[in-house]
Amino acid sequence: MDKAQAQKQIELLREKIREANYAYFTENREVVPESVRDQLKQELLRLETKFPEFITPDSPTQRVGAALDSRLPKITHKNRKYSLGDSFNAEELTEFDERVKRFLKVEEIEYSCELKVDGLNITLWYENGVLAKAITRGDGFMGEDVTHTIRTCENLPITLFENINLEVSGEVFITKQDFENVKNRPTKNEANEVESYKNARNLAAGSVRQLDPRMAAERHLKIFLYELGEHNFSNEIKSQKDLFNQFDTLHLPHQPLENFKVFSDIQFVIKFCEQWSDPKAREKLDYDIDGIVIKVHDFNDRKRLGYTAKTAKFAMAFKFPAEEKFTQLLDVQFQVGRTGAITPVAILEPVDLAGSTVARATLHNREEIERKGVRIGDQVIIRKAGDIIPEVLEPLLDLRTGDEKEIVFPTRCPECGSILDLNETVARCENLDCPARHRQSLFYFANTLDIEGLGPKSIEAMLKLNLVHTVADFWKLKPLDLATLPGFKRKKIKNLLAALEAKKELTLAEIFTGLGVRLVGSENAKIFARYFKEHLHSPLLKEFNTYLSTLNPKTLLEDFIHLDGVGEKVAQAMTHYLSINSTQKLFKNLENVGIELVWPEEIIANDTIYTGKKFVITGSFEAFSRDEIKQMVTRGGGKILSAISGNADVLICGAKAGSKLKKAQDLGLEIWEEDKISNALSTVQDNKEPRRLF
Repeated sequence: MDKAQAQKQIELLREKIREANYAYFTENREVVPESVRDQLKQELLRLETKFPEFITPDSPTQRVGAALDSRLPKITHKNRKYSLGDSFNAEELTEFDERVKRFLKVEEIEYSCELKVDGLNITLWYENGVLAKAITRGDGFMGEDVTHTIRTCENLPITLFENINLEVSGEVFITKQDFENVKNRPTKNEANEVESYKNARNLAAGSVRQLDPRMAAERHLKIFLYELGEHNFSNEIKSQKDLFNQFDTLHLPHQPLENFKVFSDIQFVIKFCEQWSDPKAREKLDYDIDGIVIKVHDFNDRKRLGYTAKTAKFAMAFKFPAEEKFTQLLDVQFQVGRTGAITPVAILEPVDLAGSTVARATLHNREEIERKGVRIGDQVIIRKAGDIIPEVLEPLLDLRTGDEKEIVFPTRCPECGSILDLNETVARCENLDCPARHRQSLFYFANTLDIEGLGPKSIEAMLKLNLVHTVADFWKLKPLDLATLPGFKRKKIKNLLAALEAKKELTLAEIFTGLGVRLVGSENAKIFARYFKEHLHSPLLKEFNTYLSTLNPKTLLEDFIHLDGVGEKVAQAMTHYLSINSTQKLFKNLENVGIELVWPEEIIANDTIYTGKKFVITGSFEAFSRDEIKQMVTRGGGKILSAISGNADVLICGAKAGSKLKKAQDLGLEIWEEDKISNALSTVQDNKEPRRLF
């Protein structure tokens, strides 16, 4: 990047940060996520460090907070308010520790660690033991007078037990539960306003700035104090722990001491930060936190360390791994899935996100690209939730340079060249022989069956050497075949062959799920497996293949449609899949390589009132859930249907049966009520010699 490009980028970043800061600090809303705002500041700081000639006094890197809200009175702080430097990993915390020790010329130092409450910074002035003023941080020099709303904080004393003058600072927040309550039950006057708040922090900040304190009171504001300013205490306070003890004496609120720790080694500090980085650890808190504040524990050492132009040298904020960040979209590739679905994948400038480096993200489909207006070259916000592939949320339009290019969605399959079906939201390659679909189906099968050692790279290498063509070929692999693959030594070969041997016994549901039939997930796979279990005399794959070769697709479709829990489209997809020659050939190959079917073991009674009958369930029941009734019927040898038809034998009828009852009566079906189910349950329980299916 040359100087002209750097200057342009710096100006774009400053404008975006100013907009984001004003929205966040003054209007209590977010134009970008806080993690992205932090990242924008870091990028601006990096560029200004590299090109210091472009630093200006009004740069966001040289200031604290944002412009003040003109509605509220302004008050000058007694002491300037400083920011905290941010750290995002263990290396940066270690560097902080080294700087502190180097400056103080010590080998050891104690650090206090506090949870960083995600709220609004407030400074309080007590005069003669009475709360006189509450002031926002503002621009660090001057803040807004919000005494009228801070007085509503439920855990804050208005009058202290001691007649003292005191300046303290802390964080105002709203608990998670109170935030949900306000969102779910806003009053008529505040409904539109509450809708604009994305999180509890924004709602707390907006509530503090309300002109009417009654509205703030309804939102149950709370405050945790952590910083001491001017005071006339008679006793000496030497550390953060001493300060919290003094707060307890005055009944001033601070965060629970079980979450406050003091360590004499930075490695323990790092471990503490890592523990709280886990979202599950934060779930137990009733308030939001966005990091850990690490401070030199001793107040005298803090005085010696002092401040930079903006930040405290004795403190550092460790920020949790962000779920959202921005980066540049470099290109778009179109990926073909096992069902032929075409997924646009964003190729990104690598960025650390939620603990891992992300270089790819999904753009979902053509409609999403058009809706979001994303272009190649854009700076985009990406999100990662859990372990799923990251997604592109939106472009940062203010950072466009004019060099961005429109994303052109293909009309032909990028792998096999077939014309794509563009009639649905998801474009699809319908070519069953498409190499990409074939490759992805092998990946999916190995992953679903969790075959250790059979990952995408290994399968790619097998395909290149023509060692596998279908999933059945995995069990044909020999030691000499595997020895030709990159990275396969004796131990790895032995382990993979052992893993494949261990998977030679499979349930039909596992096979159906692994084959990845379109629209058929794991639960539907179980339903279809139970259907075949009821129609076969044994679990032998040979018998299943014989049944498959003689099936009538029309009859099979009708049976599938009446299976409880199976929709018409799913039934059609499964019928089509089982009817085609390639599927029947695949199951024959699975039989030839020694795959054996096993049924999940299930115990049923010898003969019950359910045996051999087909049931439909309707209405509600007092003593049983519908799932319990289904279980009793199937264990008793009966079959559950989803709809009334001439195939059904019995309608099990509860209260509020509806139209199914009349239809069953018209067809002359048996009608069973709840008392008959109770008697049937006794019959099953009294049966002393249950039999096993297969």
